[in-house]
Amino acid sequence: MIFSGLQFAALLKIFGGFAALIGLLYLLKMRERLVPVSAHFLWEKVLKAGQRSLIARVLRRFFSFLLQILILVIIVLIMGDPVPKKSTVKAEKKLILFDVSASMNAKDIKKGEDDFISRFDAGKEKLKELIKSKGENEEFMVVTFSRTPVPRTPWEKNPLKLLSLVDKIRPTDTPSDLFPAMKYTSEILHNDKASVIIISDGASSQSAKIKRDVDGKPCKIENPLLDLSGTDIRAINIKPEKEYSNLALTSLAARPLVADPDTGELLATVLNSGKTPAKARMDIYVDGNWRESRTLSLSAGEEKLQLLRVPLVGSTLEARIKPLDIPYEPLDSDNRAFAVLPRKPEPKILFVSRENLFIEAALLLIPGVLEKISPEEYSDSSVNTCGTSGEKCNVVIFNDFVPDRIPDVKNQIYINPSGKPFEVDSTLKENIMITWTGGANPHPAMKNVTMKDVNLWGISTAFKRQANDIPLMQVDARGTILGILRNLSNGNRLIGIGFSLKDSDFVLQLSFPIFMLNTINWFMGTSHSFLTTYESGKTIEVHEDADLLKWPDGRITRVKPGRIVFKPSSAGIYTFSKNNKKVREIAVSLLNEDESEIVAKPMKIGCGELENFKIEKKFIKAVKKSIPWKLLIMLWIAGFGLIVMGYMRGAWGAFTAFFGVTLVSIGCGALVRYAGYPFWIALSIAALTALVLEWITYQRRMTV
Repeated sequence: MIFSGLQFAALLKIFGGFAALIGLLYLLKMRERLVPVSAHFLWEKVLKAGQRSLIARVLRRFFSFLLQILILVIIVLIMGDPVPKKSTVKAEKKLILFDVSASMNAKDIKKGEDDFISRFDAGKEKLKELIKSKGENEEFMVVTFSRTPVPRTPWEKNPLKLLSLVDKIRPTDTPSDLFPAMKYTSEILHNDKASVIIISDGASSQSAKIKRDVDGKPCKIENPLLDLSGTDIRAINIKPEKEYSNLALTSLAARPLVADPDTGELLATVLNSGKTPAKARMDIYVDGNWRESRTLSLSAGEEKLQLLRVPLVGSTLEARIKPLDIPYEPLDSDNRAFAVLPRKPEPKILFVSRENLFIEAALLLIPGVLEKISPEEYSDSSVNTCGTSGEKCNVVIFNDFVPDRIPDVKNQIYINPSGKPFEVDSTLKENIMITWTGGANPHPAMKNVTMKDVNLWGISTAFKRQANDIPLMQVDARGTILGILRNLSNGNRLIGIGFSLKDSDFVLQLSFPIFMLNTINWFMGTSHSFLTTYESGKTIEVHEDADLLKWPDGRITRVKPGRIVFKPSSAGIYTFSKNNKKVREIAVSLLNEDESEIVAKPMKIGCGELENFKIEKKFIKAVKKSIPWKLLIMLWIAGFGLIVMGYMRGAWGAFTAFFGVTLVSIGCGALVRYAGYPFWIALSIAALTALVLEWITYQRRMTV
């Protein structure tokens, strides 16, 4: 016997302190009290009779004191949490793999006539039955798996500890992948002989490249990814009695329109994994408010793509699928998908130029703040306030003008700078044409911009390219750069156009407003491509100045600013914040066809299906056989007999009552221990029994 709680030395100190306190209280109780009487001779006979029974009263009180010490000993032992020493016989190990993937959330396991429970709950019940059926020398370890395996318990023999840890397991919204779990199994077991039991619905748990024994014969697989030969692998299949249809969102992407950022294009894919046609309604919500609905008709097994435009005055977008003619749909987690549309910062543009209505007209197409000043009005402080907003400008455009000092503004455009702040490679005076604007992979600023029809008839400046410069416009693919992008070391970005708009017809072409719109949108961080949601269960790495991460279920996790790596297990919106101010939102969705195909399948690993594992309730049978009922009944009869004998007057009554209470308490504690419960529970029952019986004997004046 060893103590897994407090150590023996600490228990001795606690026992000594409380025993001294009980002894002090006992002595105070034994102290004689002075009682004034009216006449001494009237009490003389009473005092003489009391002296004859003094020894008996002292002994009875002493036995009461011993009962209190006995209860104290039991309580102190409980604090030590005694456990038996580990057996020298090698334990039989069983590794249990429990599927917690999204398909296990399907509520299609019938319990009663009209009630359904999820596959996860049914699997959890099977897991608890398996733990309760474990043998005395069996050691279990529980590992949950979805996309990745997670150990939930150490190797443990105590069924109560295993059950308490299993109660904390929760399902996830992540896809299932059995191979990483089996690889983790091989690493855990090494060369140990152990059994592996998989509890799963088999929705996507198929691993063909694993070598294992089938019916005692080796499995022949060429180039196996994993060798588990000699390992006994069996399964507990969680299979519903009836198959149900299921509708699911398998993809979701959205993007704001470049010309109208308050309107977005939404791309969604809906799957009917059932065997019958179905009708459904797709609802679109922005920041939790309904925006659009669309009715769909899906054939059996059909996957349909939907493209629609919705108003996006908000930041988070959610798509929901609701079946219209299916009486019961078991899986809800794949009926919702989320996306986050990052709102670009509002451009605050300072335009430094003399009159040029063509440029102003193009800039007026861009939502934001625009302030125009002449070169004579410009000063270094002009960029600090933009228009009526009072905020610093984030874009400055210099047309046919270059300031003495480059302003500290993140985004700058120089039209015809004649060199400064760029280096001049050559000056061109003849009429030229720009034929190259990025080739097959143009810069976002040059997307859909063509310069082949643009004529230049004035003096043009060709820029000298530095190491990190990006050419935007060239006379040909070999060189002569007339448009350039330069990234400065402080993060500022400069775009140079090497010709004057007055000496070209660029402003008369459709490409000019497209170029200005592309450039401002790129400056503000807006992309033309679709923004997709993250898939649950995959590692996400972000770089944010945040200190808190809020999960979809409301949990708060503290994070360190900078590089943040986490693995989302639930679908929804994840919010990063700093000082209670929102920094960024990330959308996570299931979007997995395999998980939405909720038809339960037999689990197959390697060459064949896994053998079904049958749970035998040998633990309960062993308990009934191992309880020594005859011995316990003898203890209880003897104990209660001694308690009854406590009615004898004198010290013998107190003596028999004390030993009777002790025997009954030992019997009750032994019964609980033989039932398989830990020592601390058995000791608690013994202490409670002793306390109740001590109170009864005290009230019946057996020990006082």
